Amino acid sequence: MIEFVQELTKQFRAVTPESFHEKNRKSTVIYPYLTFDFDVESVERNIEGFDIDVDIFDNNSSYTNIFQLESNIKAHFKDLIILTDDVLMRFNFLRSTKISTGDDMIKRRNLQFYCKVDWRNK
Repeated sequence: MIEFVQELTKQFRAVTPESFHEKNRKSTVIYPYLTFDFDVESVERNIEGFDIDVDIFDNNSSYTNIFQLESNIKAHFKDLIILTDDVLMRFNFLRSTKISTGDDMIKRRNLQFYCKVDWRNK
């Protein structure tokens, strides 16, 4: 599981360095940024499925930065396959939605991905 979190963090930070597991803990927030977390299910022997939730935040009156970051994330993960000696990961984009924040300046969107992970050495 730790390998999965490390790889996921690496992939998100390849798109934007402002990527954080669960929440942004920086004392000075740089916008836009994303947070991610996941749930896992057993698919079959040595294979797990991860539902990945990504939240993108921006402090702006426009959605332009969020839409650009969303496009970059979807492009990066489109048909992404990662193969190492220990794991095979396959990513698929599922959906994105607007999340109301109740603030005219803070914008938020949620993206969902699915990752099928074959733990090759378990």
